Amino acid sequence: MNAVSAPNTLSYLPRRIVAAREKCSLTQEELAQRLGFKDRQILASIEAGQRRITAEELVAISDITHLDLDYFTDPFRLVGEGAFSYRASGVEPAILDAFEQQVGGWVALWRQLGERRREPSSLLRPRLAMNTRSTFEEAQFAGEMVVNELNLGPVPAEKLIPALESKFNLLVLEVAMPEGISGAAIQLAAGDAILINRDESPGRKAFDLAHELFHVLTWDALPPERVDRSNPTAYKQKRIEQLADNFAGALLLPRSELHARWEKLAKTLDPKTTINEMADYFHVSTMAVGWRAVALDWLTTDELKALDLQSAKPKKKSNPHAIFSKRFIERAAWGIDHGEISVKRLLAILDMTLDDFRACCLAHNVNMEIGL
Repeated sequence: MNAVSAPNTLSYLPRRIVAAREKCSLTQEELAQRLGFKDRQILASIEAGQRRITAEELVAISDITHLDLDYFTDPFRLVGEGAFSYRASGVEPAILDAFEQQVGGWVALWRQLGERRREPSSLLRPRLAMNTRSTFEEAQFAGEMVVNELNLGPVPAEKLIPALESKFNLLVLEVAMPEGISGAAIQLAAGDAILINRDESPGRKAFDLAHELFHVLTWDALPPERVDRSNPTAYKQKRIEQLADNFAGALLLPRSELHARWEKLAKTLDPKTTINEMADYFHVSTMAVGWRAVALDWLTTDELKALDLQSAKPKKKSNPHAIFSKRFIERAAWGIDHGEISVKRLLAILDMTLDDFRACCLAHNVNMEIGL
């Protein structure tokens, strides 16, 4: 057999071979035997990226695993890589699996076009030095330090997304999600990503973004579950979610800014009205303000519950931002303009019509160099 260069230029190919083998419940020994290799070490070298694979060997693996060649070679999908954590409730596993496959296409598109555009993600990632022994106060301090690091100003929710994109090099997308999913964090070698449900209220979106940011920044030390439930039962996961909530509250409601406004408003307004005013100013929910006040010992838990903030009628949702993000759509448009992806393939990945994509470009003020 003659080695061919094409498959070996795919950095993700070894991972996909491993994923295919594990998907079919085959050991290295079993697959090596079926490929006719003299020993397991040959396959181990291929899976480690140390040995070149031939076209014939790749076709044989495809036949044995009953997976088409695109599974191994298609750059616009994620296979055997990435860790996902969803902020979700009551979502059937099949729905979550289907959504994850769709999300994988978006992230793979971003990664592939970034590489072709010579804009690969940095291998250096910001991380928080936290673990399960960290206190809630330490999580709050970390949230306020991120405010300073990103220079988010008095109302962090207003600048958080562009700051995460430019300074932390995160991919942040506002997308439509199945009912029950409000956000997601994704860890990937090519770059981390956060997804938020564009149909949620502004306050919910801001808190979900800050909460998922905690997971991105602490993934190695505090790995989240695939489904990030609001009330986990296991101690470790409950602790992680509590730390994430304390981090998010402090990030969106920094003590210095919150205290000044709280003192001023509380002189003339009752606590419930004060909290409502604070929620409007900081673009968060009333419950986020209430629990932040409890964390700062300005209210007791009983006092907060007595205010019955959850019974208040939810505010009308604001008009959502255009789907995905300007950076994402710019890169997609560049891919079409430079022949890196066909219009048909792009629309299939984005699950859009041609008119949808044109409208999306217009909404993000993205110009196409060639007509669609």
